[in-house]
Amino acid sequence: MQSLARRYLVILSAFVVALPALAQESKPLTAIPPGDFQFTGTWDCTGAMGNGATHKAVFTGSVILGGKWLELTERDVEPATGYLAKYLIGYDPQQKHLIEFDANNFAAATYTSADGWVKGVLTMTSPVSDDPKAPYAANRFLYSITAPDTFTVDWQISRTSTLQWTPGDRLVCKRVGQPPRPQQG
Repeated sequence: MQSLARRYLVILSAFVVALPALAQESKPLTAIPPGDFQFTGTWDCTGAMGNGATHKAVFTGSVILGGKWLELTERDVEPATGYLAKYLIGYDPQQKHLIEFDANNFAAATYTSADGWVKGVLTMTSPVSDDPKAPYAANRFLYSITAPDTFTVDWQISRTSTLQWTPGDRLVCKRVGQPPRPQQG
């Protein structure tokens, strides 16, 4: 009898320990990074393309749709290709993951993340392509918060469906001016 009570106590203790983790898992992901970092504002970005050429861009960021979606706009300065893009990142409650819509003046794409922000990094990955003519099987963007007024964007590709990632473009983005003050509600 005492052994049975001990088993129930062990099971109950395990449930109590696991309960916070289960509650955390059921919380929807958010495109807005945890903590005080804000993408809102203008960012000067410098870095390199995958081939080593200089890459400069201006990003603007805002939080839209009731604070649920992150909107980033990119305008490349160098190389002067005229590249313009709008990235919308938000939570898809049906699929239970973050989704990014990448609309630009050369193409369009979607990316997803089942994990959301992990230790200051948001990894958004494309679907795997089985098109033998495609230049790569998949690609992804890593948005990393590196300081209160700095983030990086790394683009990586995988030439195989087993997802062996190779570095491509990298931008380091620094805030222009002061971050906006949070509005008092």
